[in-house]
Amino acid sequence: MASLRCSTVVCVICLEKPKYRCPSCRVPYCSLTCFRTHKEQCNPETRPVEKKRSAVSAKTTKPVENQGESATLRSLLLNPHLRQLIISLDQGDDKAKLMRDYMQEPLFVEFADCCLGIVEPSLKEDS
Repeated sequence: MASLRCSTVVCVICLEKPKYRCPSCRVPYCSLTCFRTHKEQCNPETRPVEKKRSAVSAKTTKPVENQGESATLRSLLLNPHLRQLIISLDQGDDKAKLMRDYMQEPLFVEFADCCLGIVEPSLKEDS
């Protein structure tokens, strides 16, 4: 099976390529129409918290190699369709069957590949 790239970010409303980000919660959207739809359900509390780094923590914290992939994972998790899949998987009775079904969804496969690339980057390099 071909590995999907982990860099695809989509509009939270129509799943097209986004051009903009919501000023309140930073989710991606592609048009004024999608923004208006999103604005009705926008939750500014989902905006990523930006932490100020002190000089001490900057020296003691080792650099993260897959920081770009983490940002991509955060972007994927903003997708309402993916969130619904994850919630239904978590709440489902037959998780194995749901996983088989969801692995047919390109968005879910991209999410799984992105997670694996962060957790086990050596496997990604080997393939």
